[in-house]
Amino acid sequence: MKKTIRTLVIAGFTIIASSAGAQKLAHINLDSLLRSMPESDSARKVGQGHYQMLESEVESMQKEYQEKVQDYQAHQSTYTELIKNTKQQEIQDMGQRIQAFQSSAQSDLQRFNDSITKPIITKAKSAVTSVAKEHHYNYVFDTSSGVVLYSENSDDIYDMVAEKLGLKSAAKKQ
Repeated sequence: MKKTIRTLVIAGFTIIASSAGAQKLAHINLDSLLRSMPESDSARKVGQGHYQMLESEVESMQKEYQEKVQDYQAHQSTYTELIKNTKQQEIQDMGQRIQAFQSSAQSDLQRFNDSITKPIITKAKSAVTSVAKEHHYNYVFDTSSGVVLYSENSDDIYDMVAEKLGLKSAAKKQ
């Protein structure tokens, strides 16, 4: 009898210990959440404006480059060797400046977009963390990154996070 009670007590403690160690999992499509946030639309418009400004400058530089090339081609037969070499060097230098500007503009655009989207991502992640803590989730996976290949017994917390962020429509934007 003592052995049976002892076995039942040990089994009970084992069940309690294993259930206490169970992990509560959830998932969310973070990209979809970010697209749902009104701040993302504003950031996208500001980023597009910055892109257009840089693109306009590149187009202006390319137009000036084409004009120099056309002028050179139209008058090269009248140029002395010294003027030809000088004009060719000017055209080559301008082409290199355009390439350098395009490279710098790409980096600038990436930094600019990162700076305007970072607060939005931080706000979304903060809401995810808050919901996870409120609902006692141990792990929340971002399904938009494609990292989770299989998920079972995982709750989709999109609607709870959207509500936490005060988004009017809790329906996912695709």
